[in-house]
Amino acid sequence: MSLPTSQYLATKDVAALFGVKSKTILEWEKDGKFPPATIIGKPKRWDTEIVDKHRQSLREQATRLSA
Repeated sequence: MSLPTSQYLATKDVAALFGVKSKTILEWEKDGKFPPATIIGKPKRWDTEIVDKHRQSLREQATRLSA
């Protein structure tokens, strides 16, 4: 799945990229397992570059662990 062109993603969009529920993303953020969100107005938003870097980091970890 490719990232949308907008600079920021809503929680539901980030959750869709990772195949989890929005609640899971918020829990991961709270537990320090996911980069912190930027708050724009009321909703939390994630910078697409930060989300993409986090996804790449997780892929690299998975690759190292499976080697």
